[in-house]
Amino acid sequence: MLIIDIKKALIISTLALNTIFLSACGDTTAKTEEKKEKAFAIPVTVAAIERNSISANFHTTAILESRNEADIISRVTGIVETLDVEEGDYVEKGKVLAKIDPRRYQLALDKATAELEGINQELQRLSLMAKKQLVSAQASDKLKYQHQAAVAAQKLAELDLQDSQIIAPMSGYISQRYVKTGHFTQGYQKLFHIVDPSKLQAVVYLPEHQLSHVELNQQALLSFSAQKNNLYQANIRSIAPVIDQRSGTFKVILSIDNSSKQLKPGMFAQIALTFATHDNALTIASDAIITLDNVSKIYLVRDNKAVEVIIEKGFVEEQLTEINGEIVEGDLVVINGQHNLKANALVEVLNDDSILEDDDELANRETAIVKAH
Repeated sequence: MLIIDIKKALIISTLALNTIFLSACGDTTAKTEEKKEKAFAIPVTVAAIERNSISANFHTTAILESRNEADIISRVTGIVETLDVEEGDYVEKGKVLAKIDPRRYQLALDKATAELEGINQELQRLSLMAKKQLVSAQASDKLKYQHQAAVAAQKLAELDLQDSQIIAPMSGYISQRYVKTGHFTQGYQKLFHIVDPSKLQAVVYLPEHQLSHVELNQQALLSFSAQKNNLYQANIRSIAPVIDQRSGTFKVILSIDNSSKQLKPGMFAQIALTFATHDNALTIASDAIITLDNVSKIYLVRDNKAVEVIIEKGFVEEQLTEINGEIVEGDLVVINGQHNLKANALVEVLNDDSILEDDDELANRETAIVKAH
């Protein structure tokens, strides 16, 4: 009996040891598999699909121009006596900008006036003689023509004297001054350049296939490197009626209200011409989309796995793209790490858990709405 009890005890001990060993091996295997599973999780960052308004834009560039600008020239010859403005000064229409030595023109006017007075006296004397039929009609007509020529000469002398004062033809800023006091100026020489910055325009050339998308008063948005945080609105003022055969483009002029005077002529503008707008569209970051062989796809994260979804792209605006497919608002899209994924791959979301929490809250709200109905 004692021998039998000892054998039973040995058998029981052996079984217990085997059980412990198998259990330990099982735990080790499970931990190893868990580690392997975690090791194969691909790190990604995600963002939720949102609804936004998005527009189809045509992007181009242009240089701002003033709608009202002019070169101010001298119509007479002479020495510049005075300069009353400098570059950057604002002047009203009619202001005297400079004066050219007027003495020569004053003398010419005095001479023309004296000649005209002499002819007037001769004309009066001849009229009295004509009444008495003491002169011929031919002599009377000749004196009348001389009188008309003298009147014209006097007016030309007056005009030259007026032109010795350089007058602003419009209100605006003096952008260029080409002469200095004491300089000799010849007729039709440029003295100043004046610009009115309150109304600006931008001339752009669009490809022929965009002609059907363009119409008068259509909106465009302008941005400038000098003012990175500001956008300015413009409208199409005119559309060229012909297509340039050499370039295949047509000319469009944009009108820009610059009453605030924050923009300057000559600034380089980046222009987005808005063709159409989709409201309440499903949008994602453009970088999240993978396009291969004209097929576009994204990866959604569901139950810590990557789900491949084929999509169709719509409007693209800046870094935002409109998409359509088997998606809903709030779906989490992989925006970084998507190029390392394949369908059903295990993923690890690295960015803030608040995105996931917001998604859970959205799902709970949708569930509550369904239950309420």
